[in-house]
Amino acid sequence: MSGSGPHLVADALLDYWFGDADDTATQAAEEHLMACDRCGEALDALAALGAAVRDALRAGDVPVVTGGPFVQRLGESGARLREYRVAPGGSVNCTVAPDDDVLVTRLSAALQGVQRLDLHHASDDGAAGVLQDIPFDAATGEVVFVNKVAAVRLQGPHTLRITLRAVDAAGPRDLGDYTFHHRPWPSS
Repeated sequence: MSGSGPHLVADALLDYWFGDADDTATQAAEEHLMACDRCGEALDALAALGAAVRDALRAGDVPVVTGGPFVQRLGESGARLREYRVAPGGSVNCTVAPDDDVLVTRLSAALQGVQRLDLHHASDDGAAGVLQDIPFDAATGEVVFVNKVAAVRLQGPHTLRITLRAVDAAGPRDLGDYTFHHRPWPSS
């Protein structure tokens, strides 16, 4: 079957796949998918992409700012987590062990009322950048960052400084500075 009529748009497919569609939209999507090979193939491609992204995140191949529940699910799924929690003005000595699957950084900050949050980072090895409009959980007062563990394993000793900056109508304001003193895992 090839299906006739209009095809489902990507938003409708995503809502159906993630269970965000109401009962009427879900039923309509299921009926359409039974009759339309093209939309079924598109849904299969979305599912495969989702699985690939999930696998890359679990393997620590992709850095991402995420939420605490995602990290909790990673731990529950058997991933070996190395976590560092840092308060504003704080610092930590950090490393990555050979058997660590995921490297998690938790930055605490007063996030109530923050509309937009940027993460500025600079390392004494010359790397620097800004992540704009990152997700955060104001209720927990926490920014959770899953680092690219494979890349961190390759890094030599360095110091990384992170600044969380709130951006709103009144202008930017720093919420906290965090320092990470990284050292490679000792060779055996």
